[in-house]
Amino acid sequence: MGTHRFILLAAALVTMPVVAAAQPAAYPPPAYPAPAMPGWYYNWTGFYVGGHLGGGWAGSASGFLGGGQAGFNFQNGPWVVGAEWQMSATSIKDSTSANVVFPGFAVGSVTAEARLDWISTLAARIGWAFDRSLVYGKVGGAWTHVSVDASATVTSFAGVLGASVAADKTLSGWMLGIGYEYALWDNLTAKIEYDMMDFGQDFIADNKVHVLKVGANYRFGYGPTPGVRY
Repeated sequence: MGTHRFILLAAALVTMPVVAAAQPAAYPPPAYPAPAMPGWYYNWTGFYVGGHLGGGWAGSASGFLGGGQAGFNFQNGPWVVGAEWQMSATSIKDSTSANVVFPGFAVGSVTAEARLDWISTLAARIGWAFDRSLVYGKVGGAWTHVSVDASATVTSFAGVLGASVAADKTLSGWMLGIGYEYALWDNLTAKIEYDMMDFGQDFIADNKVHVLKVGANYRFGYGPTPGVRY
């Protein structure tokens, strides 16, 4: 009986390496690449306020302007839509004078000056964003306040006569604009914009006012957003 057990034990010891060798070799688990980090694009959504400086002209009238603006943007993919209000004080003005001769009786002169005291617009804005760059167009309403001063003098044998008149009026019309805006930092953007405002025939010199301006906006938004670059 002891001999039989010894033979079985010896057989088991002999076959163990064979069984072990028959087991498949162990391999390390497959290595998967780390997930790619999301890209970042500038998020234009949010309220903003800012200021601008520029120049304007209407026919032969020209001058400078400066003021502020406020608005709201909403971004969906590369599309950015919103609304913007702006107000500008201006030095745009035009003046004219003429002499009148009454042969053998009198000589007269007439002078007149017209000024645009301020310009305001309220417009819808739609644009296409390329990350930190935004190209946009505007369409909406426009208002301006016009002041006119005129005076006349007549010199004759009877003496010198003079008269003056002043008038002012607020006019309304419509506007179109195009512009480019770039995000310098997460909340600060800079822009350049051209606007054309049409006040109809009830206007001085020319019925259209053209404005070219540069400005900056501070945006109360959320900065860059993870996602796909557009």
